[in-house]
Amino acid sequence: MNKVHINQLGYRPHDPKKAVILQEALQGSLEFKVIRVSDEAVIYSGMAGEPVTDSASLDTVCTADFSALTEAGEYMVCAGGTRSYPFAISENPYKELRAAVLEMFNYQKCGVDLDCGEWSHPACHNTLATVYGTSEKKDVTGGWHDAGDYGRYIVPAAKAIADLLLAHELSSNKDENLLDIVWFEIEWMLKMQDEKTGGVYHKVSCKQFDALDEMPHDEKDELVLSPISPTATADFAASMALASRFYPDKKDSLLKAALRAWDWCIKNPNAPNFENPPDIHTGGYGDDNDKDERLWAACELFAAVSDTSAGELFHNYIKSEIETNPVYGTLPWFPAGRRLLSGLGWGNMGTYAVLAYLMHAKEKADNAITQKMKSELLSDCEKYMERFAKCPYGISLGEHYPWGSNMLVANNAMMLIAGSLLATDNNAKKAEYIEAAKEHFHYLLGRNPLSQSYISGFGSNPMKNPHHRPSVAVGKAVPGMAAGGPCGRFDRDQIVNERCKDAPPAKRYIDHKESFSTNEITIYWNSPVYFVMAALGF
Repeated sequence: MNKVHINQLGYRPHDPKKAVILQEALQGSLEFKVIRVSDEAVIYSGMAGEPVTDSASLDTVCTADFSALTEAGEYMVCAGGTRSYPFAISENPYKELRAAVLEMFNYQKCGVDLDCGEWSHPACHNTLATVYGTSEKKDVTGGWHDAGDYGRYIVPAAKAIADLLLAHELSSNKDENLLDIVWFEIEWMLKMQDEKTGGVYHKVSCKQFDALDEMPHDEKDELVLSPISPTATADFAASMALASRFYPDKKDSLLKAALRAWDWCIKNPNAPNFENPPDIHTGGYGDDNDKDERLWAACELFAAVSDTSAGELFHNYIKSEIETNPVYGTLPWFPAGRRLLSGLGWGNMGTYAVLAYLMHAKEKADNAITQKMKSELLSDCEKYMERFAKCPYGISLGEHYPWGSNMLVANNAMMLIAGSLLATDNNAKKAEYIEAAKEHFHYLLGRNPLSQSYISGFGSNPMKNPHHRPSVAVGKAVPGMAAGGPCGRFDRDQIVNERCKDAPPAKRYIDHKESFSTNEITIYWNSPVYFVMAALGF
């Protein structure tokens, strides 16, 4: 294993640049050097910081800061008798990565002929789906395959398109193809709404997962629409209201769909949250409470219609929920209950509600709500900064590495970026948040305990064997996919439990196609990574 951990793509000239070096590699000295790859000339030398032990990896490491080096070129960091992987200093070392992370969503397209090199395939899953428990058939073609399987699920789709659209909104250098890419998913989501009631079907999939080496057009089993759920319906309402800002020619139809979904939510206040029917064994995305999704929907709809008579209804709902439900529900990763105004994951969408209100309610905003939301978001940022300060690898997970830990790394960077937007009266705090977000990004590209670039096709040691059916079928990873990352404990993943049995949380990862808990990919793990790059100007 490499003992000098670095962002394997590199750094922009004037950004901070740090390597993390195992103490044993320094051989008793804190001296390190940066050499140029072409001629091995020493371009920079310095002294690393004092050793610290990282509780999540159990590594004792030193941080080597070479931010003063700004000359463009290809380099390696050397310490003792070992070297890092090569990396670049250039004005735009992430251009191809950003394009690939966004292009990943095109590789996930369903229902159309896909022309994408080795992973090309004819249209898939283009038969009518059966509404579960009935003989009714419905056209729900299109959209993105959610992950390594071929299911299409509303709940994670909502997070993905929210991340992408918000990234587009905040980026100073917009990808012009993003709105077309996202629209493909929105069109599918619109088909998932029940024409009669306005409710939204939770997902469409076969009843069970197909073989891991099967291409999408070879999955021929019956497609089934799982029942309408409140989380899917509220997420749909929020997503369509959000999208109405970005597609002006579709605004009226998007808002109409959003309002019909909201009407279903109001008429079904106690609808049971989703659980897989007994004979369906694909991804569940179950959630024991839908308060956060409903709040997000109300905030997005208020932002969209605040200048109409309907705006007051949504505003009253927002005020009532924030006053009466500060903590609600539990999930395995929130056993003590979730805070209503916190979260960027598919199961806890509170921060999306906060962003909708703070960024778009404007003169219609209530001052007390604004201050409470701002306080909650900045409080989260400070908690992340406390953990960040203790982690030599520059992230904020502490010792908590759940399934999809890399999503949390990117989500926390998103939160810090959002915090920087709110810290308008504190330039020092704003800068701290932005620099911490950048450090989180470097972790994903190799500055981590395994020297693993967690994005396929990028870096000297990229993820190569994802739990992703087209990649397994072809024998080569689709580029630009973010792996789930280390998973501290998950009993059902036999490969990790066998090969990483005694590993600490930050090292419980294996680049193996069978490891669904550490090496699967999903649309909603790529989306926050894209957000971070776009919002930071990478």
